[in-house]
Parts: sequence; structure tokens; C-alpha cells
Amino acid sequence: MDRREWFAASDYEYTCIYHRDDCFRGSIGLLTFTGLKEPESVDSPEGPLCIAANGYQWLELVPEGGHFALTAMFHDGTLFEQYTDITLRNEVAENGDAVFYDLLLDVVVLSDGTPRILDREELEEALSGGVITREEYDLALNTAGQVVDFFTSHKALIEQKLFEYKALFEKK
Repeated sequence: MDRREWFAASDYEYTCIYHRDDCFRGSIGLLTFTGLKEPESVDSPEGPLCIAANGYQWLELVPEGGHFALTAMFHDGTLFEQYTDITLRNEVAENGDAVFYDLLLDVVVLSDGTPRILDREELEEALSGGVITREEYDLALNTAGQVVDFFTSHKALIEQKLFEYKALFEKK
């Protein structure tokens, strides 16, 4: 969850906790970029988007027993991206450490608040290539649909909780 595989040559701060409340049970981590050599950008459905630069923060939520992992991206206190990896399974330790096993399908929340499923073609290729089973394929599609429905129905609550969870780390 600390994304060391992506940012091994960069300086960043990372801390995680196990958290339980009325909305969430699992690992919450905060990654703060402090020494990226250059900003990291991606091609988003809305065009090029800088997702990591010095001072940017990623709040990561990995629910215990869930089939997704959410990364909420912040810059200057503003939530600018919500990206959800659909997962085969999540492993959450009592200290908050977590690992998730990606099923290739993702859900991103666009700037207007609309959730959108990404990477269906990767999922199709994984199924046809025998990388995943039909059950894992179905799990990915069903979970992505549930995530989209949840984001659509609970936008304000999700944003409120993300800011609350981020504040947990600022009190330390």
C-alpha cells in the first residue's frame, strides 16, 4: 500500500493505521510526496493529469474483506482524484499494513463527480489469456458496478469521510 514499487527512487513519507468506524473497517494509509525528481502524470479520461508531485498526498483505504482499494489524491488540501482498484482480495494486518491483489479493472471519479469504469479491455485480455478465471472476471465486473453505484449514491458522504480520515494523520 505504500507504493514503494512505484516510487522506490523518491523520497516520501508514509504512515498507516488500522481504523474502524460506522463506515469503514480496514487499513488507511497516507503517502506524502517530499522528494519526487519530477511530477508523475497520467492520461485520464479528461486528459493529462498530474497525480504526484512534491507536497501531494495520497490517502489509501483498503477495506478488510473488501474487493477494492481506494486512493484519494490531494493537493493543497483539495481532493482532486478518487481512483479505485478492483481487487481479488485484501489482506489487512492489525497495525494497518495492507496488501491488495489487483484485478486490473478500475473506477475513477471524474472532476464532475461521475464515476467511470476503466481498463475493461485489460480485464477481457486477462480472461481470454487465462490469467484470471471466469469467477474472478465476474467478481471484478460486479464489484466495479457496486463501486460505481456507491459513488453515485453517496458522493457527499464519501468526500466527508475522506477528509475525516486524512485528518486522523494530521493530529499525530
